[in-house]
Amino acid sequence: MSIPKSVELPARGHLRRTSEVDFVDHYYEGGMGWVLRERLRWVEAALPRTPVDAILEIGYGSGVFMYTLERHARALYGVDIHAHGGAVRDRMVEHDIDLSAARGSGMALPFRDASFDAVVIVSALEFMDDPGACLAESLRVTRPEGRVVCVTPRVLPWADAVYRVLSGVDPESDFRGGRQRVQRALARLTADRRPRPVPFPRFLAPYELVVLRPGRSA
Repeated sequence: MSIPKSVELPARGHLRRTSEVDFVDHYYEGGMGWVLRERLRWVEAALPRTPVDAILEIGYGSGVFMYTLERHARALYGVDIHAHGGAVRDRMVEHDIDLSAARGSGMALPFRDASFDAVVIVSALEFMDDPGACLAESLRVTRPEGRVVCVTPRVLPWADAVYRVLSGVDPESDFRGGRQRVQRALARLTADRRPRPVPFPRFLAPYELVVLRPGRSA
């Protein structure tokens, strides 16, 4: 079965905002919405082409990505620090999506070793105190032939300026050095790192797609 590379979203207003950095409404708005949807497309394109048994999303927030991920796996799991898992699950059920949502930290995942075929992290690492611990935990819970797929923003002054114009938010007020912590963590790992343009040249790309595989990271 071939899976199309397109992002599914429910009607605007259906998803619940779950934290101050959950900009779910922006997915439906102009240029910022296009960028946010592109991030999901990049991750989807890096997932297996046929459905797998189980996928975990770390930092699932409102569940916006679950509407796309549900065609990639027979079971969906999410972990996040927010306390709105029940409300998010209820909205998923309305679209026949069964999400097993746990409250917890990506830096200490409440799952057994080798539980998932894929782990996805979309712009969540930069909000963690220790993104290296989250990556290590992600690899721990991924099956030997699986993969961890992340999208994280690069540190580019011009991209920060564009983000401020599009969102009205200063990125560093949210990230607080998180992007630099992610870059240091990735530098210690063996990873497939791909700058993602939107639609800029690669050296100007504001985001990075990262793919890690168990047993291949130092």
